[in-house]
Parts: sequence; C-alpha cells; structure tokens
Amino acid sequence: MVRQPAADDGVDRYRPGYSVAAERIIEYIEQRGLGPGDRLPTEAEFAALLGVSRGIARDAIKTLAAVGRVSTERGRGIFVAEPPLFSHELRSRFRLTDLDGILMMFEFRALLEGSAAELAAARATPTELRSIEGAMNEYAALVPQRDAATSVPRPDYDALTECDREFHERVIAASHNPFLMEATFAVRQLQREVVSVALGGFSGGSLEDAVSEHRAIFDAVRRGEAEAARVAAAAHVGHTSRNHQQELARRMFDPGE
Repeated sequence: MVRQPAADDGVDRYRPGYSVAAERIIEYIEQRGLGPGDRLPTEAEFAALLGVSRGIARDAIKTLAAVGRVSTERGRGIFVAEPPLFSHELRSRFRLTDLDGILMMFEFRALLEGSAAELAAARATPTELRSIEGAMNEYAALVPQRDAATSVPRPDYDALTECDREFHERVIAASHNPFLMEATFAVRQLQREVVSVALGGFSGGSLEDAVSEHRAIFDAVRRGEAEAARVAAAAHVGHTSRNHQQELARRMFDPGE
C-alpha cells in the first residue's frame, strides 16, 4: 500500500502536491520491485491510490517522465522506464568503431575503476576479498598453459570474459559506493558492445598480462594500499584500451581478417 501524505509530514507541507505524489509513485515502484518495462497504474488509479486529484497525479507522472523514471505511451499506458546508460546525445555521437571515442570511453573507465579500487582497498570485507580472489583464480585457471612440446589450445573466450567481468564487478562492489558502481557498470556495458559488435567478441591482448594485472589489483586491495590499488586498476584499464585500439586498427586495415 502506498503511504498516504499526512498533514504533519513536515517538509511535505512546503512542497507542491505533484512533488509529493511523484515521491509516492517512486515508493510504489520500489516497494513492488518493478523494473523497466513493467506496467504501472493509470493516472486515475494513481489518483485513487494516493488520495489526490487526477490533475496532481497527471503532473506527478509528467515530472517522473521528464527525469526518465517512467515512460508514457499513448493508447498503451504508463511503464517503468529503462534508465539510459548515457545521454541520448552522447550515445548518438559514439561509434563502436571510432578509435577516438573508444579512447575517451577508456579514459572514463580508468578514472572510475581506479577510484573503485582505491575505495575497495579501504572498505573491502574479508568475504569480499575472498570473492575477488576467487574470480581472479578462476580467470587464471582458464588461461591455456604454454608448452613447447604441444600446441596451445584455443582459449574459451566466453568463459574468460565472464570471469573477467566477475573480477572487476567484485572489486567495484567492494568500494561500497552505489553511485560509483552504477557509473562503472554503465561504461563497462558500453565496452561490451564495442567488443561484441566491432571486434567479434575478442579484444586482443595477452591473457597472461591480464592475469598479472588482476593479481596486482587484488594484492593492493588485500594489503589495504589505496594508492597502489588505484594505480594498478588504472594501468590495467589503460593496457586494455591499447589492446582494443590495436585490434580494431588491425581489423580496419587488414580486410582479410
């Protein structure tokens, strides 16, 4: 049930009715665990639920639509909106095969993941450290061992990608900063689009180097060395950026690939 506004709600007495109603609608969405694409009640139904006029309910929904929390479709209804990863303007300028755009994307990711690792070094719990180490070891175990007597088997890139994602996301989660986590996950999603669409699922680079760089990040976080963790994470992202750019350039200038 949606909490009804009370006469002595304090700050609510100094806010427009539509603002209070918009907050109640957000509560409604969160209390029910609704996600992007889920249908919401109509204006009239919200007015009844909230105990407000239909005009106030309409203005509340317009406010939430303007900030991207809900979407309205004529003839279909009101829905929980899909939160944009980045602004429409930025996404419209970004091209998955543009080297300059990819460089800027990685510059942003390096800043975010460096900060996340720095905070993780100060905040990671023992359980989180074990989880990060587990993901790191799983990744390392998937890297084929080089043997002079036999050919190196083809790596399982799908499994490696999943383990890499787990490692980075566990480090980021250990920062205990939800704003940083949200922004970092968004830019990593954009990177996954680059790899999938522009690079066919493989971004190039040495898997052995990635193992060493993961180890450097983990060791700094485990020891609580914030600056070392920041430097190690930023260096790893920088190395990954160069791999992406080199692989993309190779494919662009080698049509036979």
